[in-house]
Amino acid sequence: MAGDGRPNYLKAAFANVYNLSLLSGALLASVMTGDYVIGAAALGVEAIWLILGPDFKLFQRAVNNADRAEREKADRARVAKMMEALPEREWQRAHALDELKREIERDMQTNPSFQAILLQSELDKMAQLHQSFVQLASACTRAESYLMAVDLKDLQRQMQTQKGVEEKMTDPAVREIARKNQHVIEKRLETIEEIQKFLARARGQMNLIENTVRLLRDQVLTMTSPDQLGEQLDDLLTGVSAIQQSAKDNELFANAMEPIAPIGEATASSVASEKIRS
Repeated sequence: MAGDGRPNYLKAAFANVYNLSLLSGALLASVMTGDYVIGAAALGVEAIWLILGPDFKLFQRAVNNADRAEREKADRARVAKMMEALPEREWQRAHALDELKREIERDMQTNPSFQAILLQSELDKMAQLHQSFVQLASACTRAESYLMAVDLKDLQRQMQTQKGVEEKMTDPAVREIARKNQHVIEKRLETIEEIQKFLARARGQMNLIENTVRLLRDQVLTMTSPDQLGEQLDDLLTGVSAIQQSAKDNELFANAMEPIAPIGEATASSVASEKIRS
C-alpha cells in the first residue's frame, strides 16, 4: 500500500501470478535450451513492463479492484467475528440492520432516478454503517459487562475510608499511602463515569442508526438523487466517528474500535454472519 492509501502498482506489476509465471517460464526455457538470448529478451521485456505497466489505467483499475476485494474480505471477517461474540439481542439487531441494508441496496438499484448515476459511494456508506453499528454493539457489551462487575458503592466506601486514614493518622508514610489510594480510586471512579457516558451516547447512536435506516428504507424508492441518501448516511457516520474517537481518547474499548475502511474504500457487499439463530 502506498503512502497515500493507494496500492503499490509497481509491486503489483511484478508480484502477480501471470508476470511471475511468464518470467520464470522464459528463464527456465533459456537455461534448459542453453539459448541465453531467450533469457535476455525476457528480462528486457520484464524491464519494459515494470517501467510502463504500472501506469496503465486498465492495470491500475484491476489492482484497485483486487485490493478493494481483499480489504472487503478482511472487514467482513472482522465484523462476522464481532457478531459471533454479541449477545442474542444485539446479534438480532445487527442482523436485522443488515437485512434492511440489503433491501435498501436492492431498491437503489431499481429506482429509475438512480439509474446511470454512480451509486458506489452510497453503497460503501451503507456497508460502513452496518460495520460501525456492530462495533458499537460490541463495545457496549464490553462496557455493560465491566460495569456489572464493578461495585460502585464499595469504591465510594473505600474512598471515604482512605480519607479518614489520611486525616487521623500521624505517620507521614501511612498518610502518603492513603493519599495514593485516594488518587487511584478517584481515577477508577472517573473511568467508570466515562464508560457510563460512552454507553449512553453509543446506545443512543445505535437507536438513531436503526431508526434512520428504517426511514431510508421507506424513502429510497421515491428519492430523486443518491445525494439525499448520502447526506443522511454521512450524518450517521459522523456521529459514530465522534463516539468512537471519544472512546479512543479515553483509552476505552481499543480492541472493539479497530478502524474500518473509510468512506470510499469500504465495499457494498453484505456483511452477514453465517451463524444460524432461531
